[in-house]
Amino acid sequence: MSRETKQERVVRAMFDQVSEHLHELKNLAANPSIKELDIERWAQSVVKNCLGFTSTNGYSILAQEVRGKMKPDLIVSRDGKPEFVVEIKKLGFDLNKSDLRSGKVQLGEYLHSLGNVKWGILCNGYEWRLYDFSNTSLGGVEIISFDLRSDTDEIDLTKRGVEDACWNFIDLHDSTYTSSSWIGYAKEATAFSPESLARAILAADTVKYIAKVIRGEHEYKANSEVLIEKIYQLLDRGLDDVVPDWNETKQLELTKYIKSQKRAGRKTNRKPQPKQAELQTGQPPLTAHEVEPVSEKPIVDKKAA
Repeated sequence: MSRETKQERVVRAMFDQVSEHLHELKNLAANPSIKELDIERWAQSVVKNCLGFTSTNGYSILAQEVRGKMKPDLIVSRDGKPEFVVEIKKLGFDLNKSDLRSGKVQLGEYLHSLGNVKWGILCNGYEWRLYDFSNTSLGGVEIISFDLRSDTDEIDLTKRGVEDACWNFIDLHDSTYTSSSWIGYAKEATAFSPESLARAILAADTVKYIAKVIRGEHEYKANSEVLIEKIYQLLDRGLDDVVPDWNETKQLELTKYIKSQKRAGRKTNRKPQPKQAELQTGQPPLTAHEVEPVSEKPIVDKKAA
C-alpha cells in the first residue's frame, strides 16, 4: 500500500466540511429568494472551514470592511497584514463580465487600495477564480479556476463529486498558499497567458520555423513580414471569425491535427533504448564519448544504389 501524500491527507481532512458546504450551496440554489449576502456568508465559511484560513493558523477574516469608498467582501489577513481579498458575487453571476462593476475590476481596485497585496479571489458560489495582480500592466492574471458544478450543471453530492470538489479546493487551501505554490501557479499562468503565447508565436524564430513548414507543405516561400501579419490576424480575430464556413467538423479536424503534432513531438523527444538502437544499426550503441555529430548529408540507400 502506497504512503499517503500530504495533499491526500488534506483532502481527507476537508472532506466532511466540503460535503456539508456543498449540501448547503445546493439548498441555497433551490431558494428562489436567495440574496447575495447569503452567498457571502457561505463563501466566508468555506474560506475558514474548508480552506483552512482560521485563527488557529494565524488568520483573521474581515467581512465588508469599508476603506474609503472601497468595500471588499472579505479580507483575509495574518498578523494584521492583508494576504488576499475575496470578492463574492450573487449566485451564478457571469464572472467574465468586463464592465466597471465586474468582479475582476473590483478586485483590482480593492487590492490597489490595500497597498502591496497581489492575490484576489473571485467567487459566484459555483465558480472560484484566483488572480495574481502583481503585474498591473496585465490587469490581473487568472491562475486557478474551477466550477463546483458537474457536467450537468448540478452540484454532485456523491462521494466522488465531493472528492472532486476537495481536489479543486486544495489549490486554494492554506497548505498550498503557505508552500508558495501560488507563486508557481502565477508564473505558469503568466507564461501561458494569451498575451505571452501570442508573443511567442509571433517571435521571429517561431515565424521562421512556420515558414519552413509552409514551404514544405505548399512549395511556397512565405515572406516573413507577410506571415507575421497573417498569424497576427488569425490570433486577433480567431478562426471562427476568419474562416467563413468554420464549423464543428473543421474544429474537430484541427483538434486531431494538434493531437497528431503532439504525438510527433513526443516521438521526436523520445530517445531510443540501447537494444532498439542496436537492432536498427546492427552495431552496439555508442557511448557518450563515441557519439559523432549528425551529418547533414542525405542518407544514401545502398540497395537502391
